[in-house]
Amino acid sequence: MAVKNFYFRIFVLFIVFIININIIHAQTKEQDITKLLNMTNSKDQAAQMFDLMLPNLIEIAPNVPNTFWTTFRSKIDLDGFSKLLVPIYDKSFSHNDIKELLKFYESPIGKKLLEATPAITRESYIIGEQWGKQLGMEIVNELMKYGYF
Repeated sequence: MAVKNFYFRIFVLFIVFIININIIHAQTKEQDITKLLNMTNSKDQAAQMFDLMLPNLIEIAPNVPNTFWTTFRSKIDLDGFSKLLVPIYDKSFSHNDIKELLKFYESPIGKKLLEATPAITRESYIIGEQWGKQLGMEIVNELMKYGYF
């Protein structure tokens, strides 16, 4: 009976050890993902996207005073947005992948990409908006050509 009890205790300790390793691993991965999101300025990018969309929102609702938009902008939970991204990164990348991405963004070319990203995002949004308007006009013209309008 004492031998069975000894093996049972060893087994329980082994299970507890495995569970703790998995918890520590998951926490570390989550911390690394959060570090990556902070390093890549995910919160700033989300704020920038709102700021880029703001003129369109103002155009849709021209009677809304600017104070509303300023107040609304200040209430946006950017930390909450970043937390929503963690499971997406967790599902899409292994912990080793996250570590490699961190290394990349700490490298000179990674830092250059981080520095250039806000301007690239801004310019891409403007060009995408123009392209979308042009594409929309082409669709309307094609629909008119075939008598759908």
